[in-house]
Amino acid sequence: MRKSSRRFTTWFLTVAAMILFSGLLTITGGKAEAAQERFKSEFEFEFKFEEEASRVIPQVRVTKFYFDDGRVETELHEFPKQARAVSKDAQYSESARKKDDPALKQTFYPGCGWSFGTHVMNTEKGPLAFTIYCDSTTDKQPDAKGEKKSVSNHVIYKYDLERNLLSVLNQVQTFGESRPPFRMYYDFGGYTLQEDNGKINYEERNTRIYSLLSNKLLARIAEYPQEIGQTLRYTEYTKISNDPKVLAKIGNYNTYGNNNFSVETFILNSDGTRTKSKIPAALPKNVFYENKIGSITYVSYKNPKSENTMVGYRTSASAAIKPLSRVDASSSIRFSKYERYVLIHQQTAKEKTLRIIDTKTAKVVSEIPDTGFAVYREVGDSMLLFQAEKKDYYLHVPTGIVTRNMENSQLVQADTGGYTGDQSKLISMQAPPQLLVNGKPMRYAGQGPFLTKNNRWYVEVNDFAKAADATVSKTASGLIINRGNYKMTVSKTDKTVLTWAGQTFVPLETLNEKLGMAGGFLNSLLGKGYEYKVLHVFSKDLKEADVIARPDLYEAIENDSGNYYSMENGKPAARPLSEANRYYYDGTNLIFKDGLLVNVASIHNAGGRTLRNIIFDINKLKHVIAVYGTPNATKTGGQMVRWYEVEGNVLVFESNTNLNGAYYISR
Repeated sequence: MRKSSRRFTTWFLTVAAMILFSGLLTITGGKAEAAQERFKSEFEFEFKFEEEASRVIPQVRVTKFYFDDGRVETELHEFPKQARAVSKDAQYSESARKKDDPALKQTFYPGCGWSFGTHVMNTEKGPLAFTIYCDSTTDKQPDAKGEKKSVSNHVIYKYDLERNLLSVLNQVQTFGESRPPFRMYYDFGGYTLQEDNGKINYEERNTRIYSLLSNKLLARIAEYPQEIGQTLRYTEYTKISNDPKVLAKIGNYNTYGNNNFSVETFILNSDGTRTKSKIPAALPKNVFYENKIGSITYVSYKNPKSENTMVGYRTSASAAIKPLSRVDASSSIRFSKYERYVLIHQQTAKEKTLRIIDTKTAKVVSEIPDTGFAVYREVGDSMLLFQAEKKDYYLHVPTGIVTRNMENSQLVQADTGGYTGDQSKLISMQAPPQLLVNGKPMRYAGQGPFLTKNNRWYVEVNDFAKAADATVSKTASGLIINRGNYKMTVSKTDKTVLTWAGQTFVPLETLNEKLGMAGGFLNSLLGKGYEYKVLHVFSKDLKEADVIARPDLYEAIENDSGNYYSMENGKPAARPLSEANRYYYDGTNLIFKDGLLVNVASIHNAGGRTLRNIIFDINKLKHVIAVYGTPNATKTGGQMVRWYEVEGNVLVFESNTNLNGAYYISR
């Protein structure tokens, strides 16, 4: 009886637990699955060399830059199943062969006199990364003819981030001196393999075109194709008779060696379909240019009334041209790289503008001041990457907002990454920096901090308020932000305020001034194989006791011969650091006097930046003046310093040849 009772009790508790658990699943079903994280991935192929085993193991280093909070993570994935046998004599880097550094000997540097690097394609199923590997070995002893024979191995690798899968698309071996057998056509989404050691054969058609996504053979042709947008153009050769009478009838033919060929030109699409290239028909009167995309033909033509060059479109050959450009402007037409947008440059006596048209609908989607005749490349769902004044920018098409593509500390710009997650709330494809307020990290519900073309950091007000322990309330005219004794109004009519997808963005300097912040800097920090950025902001009411309580964040620095600054008689005055206490955090110095924050400083911080993108140890005083305006000047502490009243504080710059440091004086 007792056993039966115990069995019943056990059964009852098990069933009850199952019911409760299933009930919890039902109740929390909408929250159980976390939202997909948003990040940009950068890839680097590496090859680990095992000298004893005489093999190389392919590796892929993946660095993820998260749009949700600015953090950066790196992972190294190794694929021993894809290991390749190789001689150490095939090592392309002489330093790796000769030096005794163990780290160099553990890395194999592939190459046959050229390098392909890494390229990323964004697909609906996630980013894919590609590279071409090559190793080459030459016999140490010459053969009977006095020649040293060489053998080269060529491999195309594809890495799938979503599946963490490395695969070999194709591999081939070549002998002696020859051109690389593979050519990549990333815009088209394919590659070619040329057989016969790179010799063109018009009869055999020994150049094969494959899809990068499916690795399907798309076509066999005689010579390398030409990439035009997202298509390939190639010529097909058909051998014909050498009889002069036959050739006279054909008329259009080419002769190679002793053979004659009729020729036809085709356009190959990425799905394998092709169309015969036709000679364009003569353009109608007053029409300078036509380009048909889908069912819509875009036209550059002369307005007979104003004599201005205009841009328009028509939906059939007999339909009238509907204007897309301004009647009072002289206009020119261009297209983004993949023809998703028409770019109309409009010029009047007073202004130059850029009107952007969606090629699928012929609708105007944006109009902004003209940014020049740059190449505009589609990035993400609704952005264009372009270059102006030797700098890269993102244009958010729906709003016309232009943001900076941030350089690294070596001033190198790149946009080679793959993108994962929802992009609907993003304004910039630049991965945002981490933003911390008094060391507290901020999370970004949508778009994180971004830098505009005129060097202003913008931050979403609700995200900032959470990190700064402030509250946000809506009013009929906008928003009100309260933080302790500080109050800020964000008006709907304020032209410095930017909005998108339910988000409100305000310049960070304005938030600092109105909500009692002492200042902050952007710092570039090095990780393992990557560089990331941290945007630090500190409040005036931060106490030294709060900093001392966080030794995991703040490092106490023994004061030496440096200075800090205070305001005396309305001017900055240098004071010896021996009077104060200094703490260091990710490139920023916090200086306290009598327990209170007196300076937020960036001192000899290579790669660090002010909130208006002035770079320490690189920019000079003339760059500071160009961005901040004419400064005040004061000689103190044995040197001339320049200073500005910004963000409700005084910002002091120290500069010899280059900018050395900057100090916010908290008031």
